[in-house]
Amino acid sequence: MKGKLQITASLVVTASLLGSLTACSGNGNNSGSNEVAATPGAANTTAAPDAATLKVMLFGDKPVDMDKVLAEYENRTKDTLNTKLDIEFNPAADHKQKTKLKLAAGEAIDLMFDAPWMNLSQNISQGFYQELDKYFNNDAYPGLKKAFSEEFLNANKTNGHIYAVPITNMYYDSEVVFIRKDLREKYGMQPIQSYDDLKTYLDNVKKNEPNMIPFALMGDRGFFKMFGTEEKQTQVRTEPYAIAGTGTTFNLMLSEDGKKVLGATTLGDPTDEFAKYPAPFNTSDYFYGTNDKKVEWNQYVQKDVLNEKDPGALFVSGKSAANEGTINGYASMRDRLKSAVPGAELEFFVYNSKIRNLEKEAIGTEYKAWNYLVVPATSKNADRTMQFLDWLFSSQENHDLFELGIEGTHWEKSGDTNYKTTTNTQNYAFPGYELTWNPTLSRVNAENSEDALKLITYQTEASTYYKLPLAGFVFDTEPVKTEIAKIQPKAAVLDPIVKNGLDKDWRQSAEKLNKDLRNLGLEKVRAELIKQAQAFLDQNQQ
Repeated sequence: MKGKLQITASLVVTASLLGSLTACSGNGNNSGSNEVAATPGAANTTAAPDAATLKVMLFGDKPVDMDKVLAEYENRTKDTLNTKLDIEFNPAADHKQKTKLKLAAGEAIDLMFDAPWMNLSQNISQGFYQELDKYFNNDAYPGLKKAFSEEFLNANKTNGHIYAVPITNMYYDSEVVFIRKDLREKYGMQPIQSYDDLKTYLDNVKKNEPNMIPFALMGDRGFFKMFGTEEKQTQVRTEPYAIAGTGTTFNLMLSEDGKKVLGATTLGDPTDEFAKYPAPFNTSDYFYGTNDKKVEWNQYVQKDVLNEKDPGALFVSGKSAANEGTINGYASMRDRLKSAVPGAELEFFVYNSKIRNLEKEAIGTEYKAWNYLVVPATSKNADRTMQFLDWLFSSQENHDLFELGIEGTHWEKSGDTNYKTTTNTQNYAFPGYELTWNPTLSRVNAENSEDALKLITYQTEASTYYKLPLAGFVFDTEPVKTEIAKIQPKAAVLDPIVKNGLDKDWRQSAEKLNKDLRNLGLEKVRAELIKQAQAFLDQNQQ
């Protein structure tokens, strides 16, 4: 690949479609049909099918003007799709568990968000999602054919099939720390260029702003990738690029030539588990030593951080002086901050130095998405659902409606590929990463700062990325699903505590957790991961 990215890709972050979705089926073809429905969307000149309502599950806050956008969508498509959307928005922290429970109960859902960092791998292996191969690279679905290249789809298949629609506008959304420029200048500081600078800024806030939280974090995200290694992963797969679906995070170690799996370690493992690796991977501190830094920096974090679901709200309201996030949130964060806090100014610190310096091959990728849409097996409206997605991606106009809202009300055009906000933009703050993100259709906010636009452009360049080892490997949870079901809930208890630096004795806590997990089947999961990874390497060397 050369130049700009040509295929859909993935971002952090996170999204989902959810609800107790009992779909109202009309005369549209259902998912049991062996034939694909007639050409949908704008290209459809046949009579409209009977009305149907799709049950959709998304997470986050419902945009204020969501109903106005849905009404406009229904007006545009009443003579073609004739399909309404019943979208249920649930808190982000509840989505993962709520969708899992609904699927297990057999509730009818037509479209839902899932991701590798949620339940995607496990749910695919348990047969919860429909195979969607027939809807892609199909002239009956021109919107999907244009928006999702064969190359990109192949990178996002599981066991050779498409079970999830990849949603992204680039392969990565660079992590940043948003700070108050006006406060930095108040303290006589130069722009922040290092962790030491950031710490000085937070110390100044702590000293001078007694009613302000220095650094607001999200409970399940914590310090996220701060303080982590910036080295290329060529011989190991570990956080932030760990293999998903194993119930707890493993560090998968490969031989120097990449042909043999040397082992897999996890948090709290005995010293000898790491000692068999070549340096520098032969010590647990290589993988987990940054947890000490998180403990040190916890002094700046809100006391009830584990219950925090929206640290951005604390930041834009002036209650905190820093917030960890991603660059694509810059323009929205700035506008919200300036609206709520007169005189406030926003800037950001890119905490990965290789990304900050716009270096080539700074970010590892499998050329996969991180966010996906799925059609649960309980849906009787798979064709109607995929027709809606085809319509969504069939034109810039359709896509803009859902991603940005009503033109002239919620946004205005700025050139061919950018947009500008309006006074009503915040009334339709739609989470595009859950449904609409696409590299060929998603517009960029022209009101980003010059530095933000430079970083966003950097993220679209193919030369920014390198291919991770074991790219394309998907862990099949089926052989150890019972063990994973036991270890995952227990591992999930300590995870946010460590991420937020709340336990200074995290090593001892990790050792205790590790022993408990071993009694619940950790070693069986570890052995299965090594076995499957080696089989994948062997197959790809043939």
